[in-house]
Amino acid sequence: MFLGALIAQLILVPALAASLAADYPQVAHLQMPYLAAVTVAIGGFEVAVVAAWRLLTVAAVDTDAAPAAVADTVATAAERPTTDRVRRWANIMTVSLGVMAVISAGVFLHAGWVGNIGGPPMLFGLLASMAVLLTAPVLRRGGLRSFGGFTGAESP
Repeated sequence: MFLGALIAQLILVPALAASLAADYPQVAHLQMPYLAAVTVAIGGFEVAVVAAWRLLTVAAVDTDAAPAAVADTVATAAERPTTDRVRRWANIMTVSLGVMAVISAGVFLHAGWVGNIGGPPMLFGLLASMAVLLTAPVLRRGGLRSFGGFTGAESP
């Protein structure tokens, strides 16, 4: 998933932006701002994927059923998972998903209502972005529950 997002970020999205700018010269001036916003949004997704991976790895190391290879590579005596480390990775995942959703919503909002381009897909993109923004804290809570160190009252 991370590799696919990286390929999209570095190759596919810039090529698509250049192609659309050539096909629609009336909105070619939006190529660079939208490209920058989409690149940052994909970067937020990549950070969320890495944070989720680390969160699951740290949680797996703390269980007795963790594979020996995972336990050996991730947790030394000084790196034993703590609730603070798990919360940090969960917070990083939540914030990066939130940043991705807000940037995407901004692009959809600008394209649909200010730029007056795109039509109904811009509304659906805006709604999907808001759904991601509302789902990110739920994912955080679920990630902390899967670790076993979350009771609900401890959440900041």
